[in-house]
Amino acid sequence: MDGERELHITLLGEYKAHPVRTGGYDDFAPDDPRAALGLSAALAADLSAWARDIDAAMNTWLTGRDDARWDAAFLRLHEQGETLAERLATELAPGRTVTYEGVQGVSCAVLGTRLANPVDPADPVHRSSRD
Repeated sequence: MDGERELHITLLGEYKAHPVRTGGYDDFAPDDPRAALGLSAALAADLSAWARDIDAAMNTWLTGRDDARWDAAFLRLHEQGETLAERLATELAPGRTVTYEGVQGVSCAVLGTRLANPVDPADPVHRSSRD
């Protein structure tokens, strides 16, 4: 990883992708040794389970096309992601930041006004790690 970009971590729930992103990586497993995040085994497992749950919810939707079930599942997953982002920020080394970009596939209509634009690079929602 390189320079300043390695200090910033992004958490994004995306179908068939790992949940963590930073610097030179597209997406990677939370326990990937190359990233050297130093996360607890519990948080790494919870982040991986969250990613698997996102895949399962999408697969269920692809099978049944039940939009109400989809919206309920992804709202729950989005809220879990918020909690995971907080935990991630707490466990990372001082000086690192975390941006939570939500779960792809969750419409703003489902989330209401809480998330007018989940990925606004001009004003990201940063959660700083321990200072």
